[in-house]
Amino acid sequence: MPLRDSLAGRELRGSGGTSYHLRECIGEGGQGWVFRANWDDPTGHVVIVKVLRPDVVGPETLKRFKREADVLRMLSTQGRPNPYIVRFYDHAIAQIPSPYGAEPLAMPFTVLEYVDGTTLEKVLADQKGRGLPAERSRRLLRMMSQALDVVHAQKVVHRDLKPSNILLATEAGTEIAKVTDFGLVKLVEVNLQRTTALAGASLGYAPPEQYEQGNQRVGPRTDVFSLAAVAYEMLSGKPAFPFNEGENPLLIVTRILNGPRPSLMKNRNSLAPELEGQSPLIEALDRELTRALAADPTARHESIMDFWKAIEPPLRAAAEDKPALARGPVGAYDVTARVESESRIPAASAPRGSGVQIRGITPNSAGSVAPPMHGSGSPVHVRPTPAPPSLDRVSEAHASSPAAWGWTVLTAPLAPGSIRGAVLQPGGDAAVGVSNSGIMRWERGGWIPTSLPAHVPRAAIRGVRWLPDGSVLFFGEAGLVGRVAQNGAANLWRLPDTEITFLGAYADSSGSTTLVGERPYRGGAQRTVPGSTAGVVAQFSGDRVTVVSDAINTSRLRSVTRLASGVLVACGDWGAIVRIELGVVEHVGAICGGHLACIAPTPDGGALTVGVGGHALSLSPKLEGQLEAVQTTRDLLSLATTADGQAWAGSAQARLLRRTNTTTPGWVRMSGSIGVTSSMIAIWASARSIRAIGDDGAVVEGRLA
Repeated sequence: MPLRDSLAGRELRGSGGTSYHLRECIGEGGQGWVFRANWDDPTGHVVIVKVLRPDVVGPETLKRFKREADVLRMLSTQGRPNPYIVRFYDHAIAQIPSPYGAEPLAMPFTVLEYVDGTTLEKVLADQKGRGLPAERSRRLLRMMSQALDVVHAQKVVHRDLKPSNILLATEAGTEIAKVTDFGLVKLVEVNLQRTTALAGASLGYAPPEQYEQGNQRVGPRTDVFSLAAVAYEMLSGKPAFPFNEGENPLLIVTRILNGPRPSLMKNRNSLAPELEGQSPLIEALDRELTRALAADPTARHESIMDFWKAIEPPLRAAAEDKPALARGPVGAYDVTARVESESRIPAASAPRGSGVQIRGITPNSAGSVAPPMHGSGSPVHVRPTPAPPSLDRVSEAHASSPAAWGWTVLTAPLAPGSIRGAVLQPGGDAAVGVSNSGIMRWERGGWIPTSLPAHVPRAAIRGVRWLPDGSVLFFGEAGLVGRVAQNGAANLWRLPDTEITFLGAYADSSGSTTLVGERPYRGGAQRTVPGSTAGVVAQFSGDRVTVVSDAINTSRLRSVTRLASGVLVACGDWGAIVRIELGVVEHVGAICGGHLACIAPTPDGGALTVGVGGHALSLSPKLEGQLEAVQTTRDLLSLATTADGQAWAGSAQARLLRRTNTTTPGWVRMSGSIGVTSSMIAIWASARSIRAIGDDGAVVEGRLA
């Protein structure tokens, strides 16, 4: 641009008469340019001069540009200025001759400290998808946290924290981080990608409240979200909320609102080596990152330092290679280990939030990061992750032999058909079930009724699932959806359509819940399946319904899960497979003629689904179906997959089948005669043990010898 190019070599006069000799332009954004300059003399101290472009100057722009200068001036003139905030020197308005021959141009400018280094964005790009070492991440995050803590103490919110606004330099042989860009002008370093923004907020780093009119909910917790997004990218080498070039920004905001929270465990292979093999440390970090990246600001850490104090111990433990947390049990992501021989975490040392308790249900051994439950008795599965090399793996030849498994009836049957829906806790140590009298819990070998308030219609409950916070979701007829909290309190979620019957559910750690089922078919659009009902999908954010949509090309949806790609997929009658993305329901197709009862994700990014008549299918990540051989013609009613790729299914007449991990996978009956004849409606599995619940209340366990 002629004006920008004409500024190089000019002298600008500051507020105290100090001159600034502009050199080359080193960055630019939609609002201005950034020049390297010399203080007071052509050979003087090097500084940065940010110049506001005259074509964007207006009352609001000037106000915000000056406000940035005032904030930086305040932070730089404190008794003890923070070394991790870019230092302010001057702010003034220069009169610049116009290259177009018109009146002189008034150009506001701000003078800042010159940081001789690079940006965190450039460093992360150079990592090529790998995370930074734990110690480096810890040091840099400590500096950023201390900087933001000072900013917040002055009643200021940064609102635009992202890797490109973190400058890295070496001083006295030590790498330091400096937080910059507190205002409207966006630095764009040479050879770096331009950051996409919507309404002044950087996509992928700004929380939902920054897109709300008036920004009434913007506060320190806004920066907590952004710092957590930066921390996740530093550790994993991948953006917390990625998006494609040219993608509709509103879709990105919707994903942040309703999509799954990012998981370090899911991207375990990209973590630094000293962290990659430490499941308890990764779980501890994921727990805090999930909280800090909550869509609701009130669910996040109260302050930057609260967040820093929560993530610092596991980072330090990984860096020192003395992870105290690693002395606990093998986590849910290490199911290939010999979990039976591992010790338990003492209650006093268990990480905060690891307990799950509903009227006496005790914490599970996997802690709170273990996933909730979904589908027809099948768990919401942990994102597939290879186990650390140090853990003992189960031989496929050994695990696929029925003779290697021993079976025990942990709980004798109650009565035929006494349990019509159930789900095991992620650790397999407890369960909840639905009986004619309401909700029951199973623990320590017995079933115990759970007290429900009078306003909960017990007879209408069809299914239950664990929620990420340890509470229980229940759902069923007449649009029934509700939650039983850990203290026993129950509340119903409002749904306008009472003709819906819900049959399956999936709950995200973000607070988003997806339910599937059926409701009367209204006619109108043509469809190829018989029946008087149509599949239905409802999504909730917290207890507020956000989507209710029909899947008319199926008469009923029974189960739903989330694939590794983030896409929600449901299955139902007549072999229907439905994709659910951003509230849009898409019928993928009918891949078999049978009714599919449940679905679960697989480590390759696809899924497995099973159903009536012994139907079992594998789905590719593109949802292409392939029928698999099954050693039963009984209805398959429950499904569980593990992080190392094992899969189990439960069927009518107490059959329990395992999927072989071979070139041509098939389902082998493993259970033989186990002393009960009930239909196995819920199942939980690890590498060396499984538990299943029958519709008569029987609970059986299988263990690998």
